[in-house]
Amino acid sequence: MMTKKTGGIKVSGGPTIESKSKMSGMTLGVVFAIVAISIWAGNFVISRGLSGTYAPAVIAFCRWSLAIIIMFPLAAKHIKKDWALILKQKWLIIACGICGTGVYNLLCYTAGRTTSATNLSLLATSSPIFTIIIMRLIFKEKISPKKIFGIILAIFGVACLLVKGDISVLMSLDFTIGDILILLATLLWSIYTILNKYKDPNVSTWSFIFCGFVVAWAITLPFFIGGCVQHGFPEFEKVGIACFFYLAIGCSIISFMLWNKAVLIIGATNASIIYNTIPVFSCFFAFLILGEPILPVQIFSIIVIFAGVTIAQDSIKFGKKKKQDQIE
Repeated sequence: MMTKKTGGIKVSGGPTIESKSKMSGMTLGVVFAIVAISIWAGNFVISRGLSGTYAPAVIAFCRWSLAIIIMFPLAAKHIKKDWALILKQKWLIIACGICGTGVYNLLCYTAGRTTSATNLSLLATSSPIFTIIIMRLIFKEKISPKKIFGIILAIFGVACLLVKGDISVLMSLDFTIGDILILLATLLWSIYTILNKYKDPNVSTWSFIFCGFVVAWAITLPFFIGGCVQHGFPEFEKVGIACFFYLAIGCSIISFMLWNKAVLIIGATNASIIYNTIPVFSCFFAFLILGEPILPVQIFSIIVIFAGVTIAQDSIKFGKKKKQDQIE
């Protein structure tokens, strides 16, 4: 709270313009992360649907090829302007392209062929755990008990949502090689989220993301060619093509733009915690697209997940006024 004297009388005011701007910026960062995650939830649903028709390398290759073609006209001027800075950060960009786009998605698409949807969603929520461990051990970030409690609460909500309150389902899960792949993919995603913090702010998000997509495309290309040599060129259907455009525009260009901006605003750990809401949006997608009913236990689970995520966001003071020094 600010106070100042006007003719010997102290006048009390609210937060400064700067603090209001900071709070609104943090809120915007959370909104960016949630919108990105809601779109990515469709990625899991579509990818599982495509896995029976197309090989993982085909899905990934088509996704990145379309994303590059669509994004290039928009990113070209930024790349030309940022080229010198891009070369200085080439190893960071390559690492992000490997962890967050190329290898990550190949592992996810492959895991979807050998593991259940429940296992896939459940294990994907380990992202904040990996992020916190890395940030604590390597970057010495302090983790408050409040944040740990929030994460545990969110994971409990995720587990309830995925098994619909039936603990016997959780106890009877059969783990396969796909589960190991999705855990590895989640670890890579956590690394990608952390690496985003070290992007040169002078490099535009357009340039950074586009270069990452090119790295992903280059990683996927040998697998795509190998699959074509072994099984022949894939035959594309209208539904599959529509799904590839969704993956390219929604899950690639829009979501990565929003996610990278969110990480810069709210930090890697907070963004990773919000990632736990992905099963919530998957549940809504299943209701809207597949007609699956939303059960009372699922509503309860969604409330618990959002409560845990909110509690864990102890570094984002939504609507809380920071103490200001008095101005005499």
